[in-house]
Amino acid sequence: MKKKTYLFGLVGLLGISGLVEAVSGFVLWFALPSGGGRGRLALSYLGLTRHTWIDIHDWVAIALTVIVIVHLVIHWRWVVQMVRNTFTALTGAYREPKGSIPLKTN
Repeated sequence: MKKKTYLFGLVGLLGISGLVEAVSGFVLWFALPSGGGRGRLALSYLGLTRHTWIDIHDWVAIALTVIVIVHLVIHWRWVVQMVRNTFTALTGAYREPKGSIPLKTN
């Protein structure tokens, strides 16, 4: 499998799991808030009880965390380079690239 195809699939999984996490969170927040249902039948939304929505929300959060960690591991060199570039820009430090001719400053 090509690296681009693999990365596209990884980002796709990241997006889908983020969307499922957000939807399940909104369902738990708005449609099935905690504290309701005393003395009544268990509340449900789209045929799933509050406990099932909580399970979905929790397991997708675990999957999302694993996908983010894998994504960071794959792109670690890029992350290090961006942090290094940002630190250099913020501190005003400048290092000459190896093998280059130093710039003259007046």
